[in-house]
Amino acid sequence: MSGAKIFTVKEVNLYIKSIMDNDIILSSLHIKGEISNYKLHSSGHAYFTLKDNDSRIKCVMFRGSASKLKFMPEDGMSVVVRGYFSVYERDGQYQLYAEDMIPDGVGALYQAYEQLKRKLSMLGYFDEENKKPIPYLPKAVGVVTSGTGAAVRDIISIIRRRNPMVNIILYPVQVQGEGACKEVAEGIRYFNRKKNVDVIITGRGGGSIEELWAFNEEETAAAIFNSEIPVVSAVGHETDFTIADFVADLRAATPSAAAELVVPDKHTLVSRLNQNVYKLNSYMNIYLQEKRQKIEYISKGSAFRQIEQKLKSLMQTVDMHSKTMEMSMLQLLSNNKSRLVKNIEKLDILNPAAVLLRGYSYTSSNGRIVTSVKQLSTGDNIEVEFKDGSVRAAVSDIKNK
Repeated sequence: MSGAKIFTVKEVNLYIKSIMDNDIILSSLHIKGEISNYKLHSSGHAYFTLKDNDSRIKCVMFRGSASKLKFMPEDGMSVVVRGYFSVYERDGQYQLYAEDMIPDGVGALYQAYEQLKRKLSMLGYFDEENKKPIPYLPKAVGVVTSGTGAAVRDIISIIRRRNPMVNIILYPVQVQGEGACKEVAEGIRYFNRKKNVDVIITGRGGGSIEELWAFNEEETAAAIFNSEIPVVSAVGHETDFTIADFVADLRAATPSAAAELVVPDKHTLVSRLNQNVYKLNSYMNIYLQEKRQKIEYISKGSAFRQIEQKLKSLMQTVDMHSKTMEMSMLQLLSNNKSRLVKNIEKLDILNPAAVLLRGYSYTSSNGRIVTSVKQLSTGDNIEVEFKDGSVRAAVSDIKNK
């Protein structure tokens, strides 16, 4: 080994890496295989193995590329990966640096659609028990769609024709392209914050799956599901369903159909109201006639006569008690009057003035009534009261019995 150049491990790995990096074929190629051991790191980088029946290749897809995928790679999924080969010099391991990936035989958008559909179905987004009823006579309708497309013109025209009293509030959004789903979701959340409409219509005219993709995004589906206001999906794609169609409280085939479903025709309402009034009057007449006949039948029956007789008997009893009470009251008044007269007579007898009228008098001395000679002494001044006046005198002599 004398004289031979000795390389470090790193130098060898770097040399092999430079060869692979400069190889035209390995710098950009498409490889078909089955995904195995797929791991999405918290950093956003994806690590997996691409295999077939005979071999395996270690693969890495960095966050910038992984975040652009329209579907979620899964173990066992057959895919076509575009990327380049290089060496991870630390481990001396060559690997495929994936830049893009599509499902083999199925479009990436369709794969993403099916995956999201399964996920949301398991979460209960499509369950009937979670769907809210559409108000029969809305006062205001919120519309989340493009402000310039044919869809919004059709919705406004039909609502105005069917019932011009309904208020229409438009929240214009981008309905396709980057960020469209965020705008649609924000429009639905806006009406829920303001509480200024009774129902929301969201959608657009028809198009390819790529053009309709804003209504197949999870953010749009979540906004519809969490809306407290009923949402009608109006994506103009009659034969196929979008995710929004499954989540919405009501699905309309087109924006025009949504307007017809949400706002009833005023002429139809008036006609139906007149019919209901006529039916109500007819039912009331029939009902009243039946009740009259029933009352007439009962009034002629023995049971009714027994009740009537019972009432008359009770009325007679009341009259008798009333008469008895009246007589008792008169007797009570008479007795009290007699008692009063006797008491007045007694008072008259005891009244000093009455005694004076019979020729009697009474004597007082120093303001006190004299009832005994023992109260007086010779020379005391006295006053004798008669019925028509009084006299003053002095005691000159006292005789005791």
